[in-house]
Amino acid sequence: MSSPDILSNLERFAGQSVLVTGASGFIGRRLVPRLVAQKAQVVLLQRRVESTTSSCDILLADLAEPDFEERIASVWEERRFDMVFNLAAYGVTRSTDSSPEGRCHERLLARRVNVDAALALFRHAQKTGSSSFVQAGTCFEYAPLANDAPRVETDPLEQRDNLDSVIYGVSKARATEALVGSASTSSLVVARIFNVYGPGEKSDRLLPRLVHNLSLGRRVPLSAGLQIKDYLHLDDVVEGLCVLALAARDREFQGVLNLSSGFPVSVAQFACEVARTIGGCEHLLGFGDRPAHPEEVPVLIGSTAARNAFTEWRPSRPLNVGLPSVVRHMIAKE
Repeated sequence: MSSPDILSNLERFAGQSVLVTGASGFIGRRLVPRLVAQKAQVVLLQRRVESTTSSCDILLADLAEPDFEERIASVWEERRFDMVFNLAAYGVTRSTDSSPEGRCHERLLARRVNVDAALALFRHAQKTGSSSFVQAGTCFEYAPLANDAPRVETDPLEQRDNLDSVIYGVSKARATEALVGSASTSSLVVARIFNVYGPGEKSDRLLPRLVHNLSLGRRVPLSAGLQIKDYLHLDDVVEGLCVLALAARDREFQGVLNLSSGFPVSVAQFACEVARTIGGCEHLLGFGDRPAHPEEVPVLIGSTAARNAFTEWRPSRPLNVGLPSVVRHMIAKE
């Protein structure tokens, strides 16, 4: 668990000019209020103005459009930023267009947003003297391994460019390689985020689907639930990103760190914890009703050794505490 001293260091965001991309996403919606609460001067780079972010300055640029390089350059003509959090990403949710043209378009957008735009943002951050750049990476950057060992930051990355199901992971892996390869002046930390859960998840994700259906007494079709994952509470992810941004700047770090819990939890265990929190509905968990995805990695856990050596910060919301609180929050919102 992190000490109060470590979290009090977040007060150092006060007065800092911070650019955030992907502010309307699952993590961004939680990160921005945290930075504002720490009195950072937050500027959002967004496709459009949204009412939920009206308290922050907003610069408009669509990273999926062909002119994104020009728009990014114009952003840095207007402002200089002490820190950048790049949370923008394409392909987290797969497109429903499975045609060859649709898959080709998805690859194009993944490359443009996840690789080219990230690299353009980082180039301008370095050119204008930003002290810290945080790239939201993902555990899906890792290539499948023959063993079940926790993934370390130097493990092989996803290379299967021809496989539709890993377009997101491949593009994020290419972004990491490009960013680390171009780092020269600014501190850079690529935070490889593992399985995040928390308030505000999209309704089609596992946790909201479980809560919604179980609370209504409906059976939930599931795989056998044997997949082993590494779950992290949303607020731990936000705290971790903030701590890593400051620590990377202090130590002039340029590299990759896992943002993970390090604890293996099966999908079945996760689902059962949700059912126990709701109460009296474990019989509605339809384990085996549907097959597991044939290309899903059976075990994906992140080693915490490198991150623990880098900072004293630790996630403070273990699954047996964090998950029930999120479930109760979701039920109250139903």
